[in-house]
Amino acid sequence: MNTAATTERTSTRTTFLLAFATLCLTVALVLAWALGVTLFFPNGYLAGLIFERADLIRAHIDYLMMAQFLFLFTLLFRQYSIVPPWWIVGASCFGAFFNPLAFVLRALHPKIDQASIPEPHIPFQAGLSFSLTTIGFLGAAALAIRAAWLSRTEHGEAPASTSFESVK
Repeated sequence: MNTAATTERTSTRTTFLLAFATLCLTVALVLAWALGVTLFFPNGYLAGLIFERADLIRAHIDYLMMAQFLFLFTLLFRQYSIVPPWWIVGASCFGAFFNPLAFVLRALHPKIDQASIPEPHIPFQAGLSFSLTTIGFLGAAALAIRAAWLSRTEHGEAPASTSFESVK
């Protein structure tokens, strides 16, 4: 493998995104192991720590999805030689880790009686992670779309309006 070409195309920010995607994948695999062990040892110590198995499954799937998105953005940034702003990297990574963490916390704590909550609300952590995930992922997608659009015209492909006019 030609490492010189790889080094030229990979920024520190993209490498950080890749490392964070790997962290999310690792957490997803640890959760998968915990789910597998507790499936075969339902009366074991680990199973006793889990109050809501369905929420742990949701966390596992959510961490897999977040890892997938971060890996995808890493590849797109590398493909188009994009150096994403730190705020996009930070927002994406924060949201990718803390969104699924809410499911983990729900799985490890007993359910709260809904009657004891005075008024339904979104917890601050959930609102913050939802917002940052949305901002980070949409920002990353916008950067990739812009780079793809610009590279299309740089490679001699005519804009859509020109190609339709030449058909007439």
